[in-house]
Amino acid sequence: MSAKPSNHTPTATWSAGLTGYFDHLQARRASASTIRTRRYDLQNLRAHLGAEETDAIEVSLDDLRQYQLGLLTGDASRRGRPLSAGSVARLTATLRHFFAFLAAEGHVAADPAARLERPRVPQRLPGAVLSVPEVKRLLGAAEPSPRGLRDRAMVEVFYATGVRRAELRNLDLCDLDHAERTLLVRAGKGEKDRLLPLTRSCYAGLTDYLRRGRPELMTRHPDSTRAVFLSARGQRLSSMALADSLTKLGRAAGINKRLTPHTLRRSCATALLKNGVSLRHIQLLLGHADLSITSVYLRLDPSDLRRELLLRHPRERFEA
Repeated sequence: MSAKPSNHTPTATWSAGLTGYFDHLQARRASASTIRTRRYDLQNLRAHLGAEETDAIEVSLDDLRQYQLGLLTGDASRRGRPLSAGSVARLTATLRHFFAFLAAEGHVAADPAARLERPRVPQRLPGAVLSVPEVKRLLGAAEPSPRGLRDRAMVEVFYATGVRRAELRNLDLCDLDHAERTLLVRAGKGEKDRLLPLTRSCYAGLTDYLRRGRPELMTRHPDSTRAVFLSARGQRLSSMALADSLTKLGRAAGINKRLTPHTLRRSCATALLKNGVSLRHIQLLLGHADLSITSVYLRLDPSDLRRELLLRHPRERFEA
């Protein structure tokens, strides 16, 4: 660790600084996942620096740079394994946010992370995307049983609205407006609500499950639940059970691509873009804070890009 700055005396201990920071995150309605991840990141930094909770927060820019390097080599990670550039970039964002908060609150005289750079992250190709025929095969592979009706309804909702896995699991019966045919996604990522319209086929599949499938599943558990999607035991569907259901359905449909909720989310966004929906509307549907995030979900074939360019660009007009 580098020599500590000597031109000021920090006013906060690690215990006080961390408590104040997480109180700040909760006041801003950060998600439980965000708080949990950032707590892990910052506790790992403190452990790496060898600081106790009662020690003053004395960290330099060089300390943070050495910590970044140690994470990339594995010397500073808890499991002794190197972290990817993407993981270190995410963790760097946590450090910058934490120390900016401390500086703004006067807990440190200067922000040591203000000039901390994020590692360059190689651009990753988008994941798998289902074609329209593949989605039809997937829906057709669902059995006419209570669980089959549930799985078909889940696929319909994923593909029609692009909701996240946790958002679908947390749907309650009161979130469905039958008169308007909309779904209310409560406290999605960033604790923001979204009101999503349902397509005719999605609404039909969802109501068919609610009428014929859900009552059968609900009777298998003594405790009533408000959840839309129930497990075979009548409880709110778990993440593991949801993933397992999609995997089995994909296998039954003969789809060789990796099938996850994110696969259907990307497929929804890509299908909408191909059919002329604006990127801004897709962003609102998916609940993204920034258009650059939305673009990650889109996957267009070169032939699609060429066709759209030749058809729509004002300077491209070809005679037959």
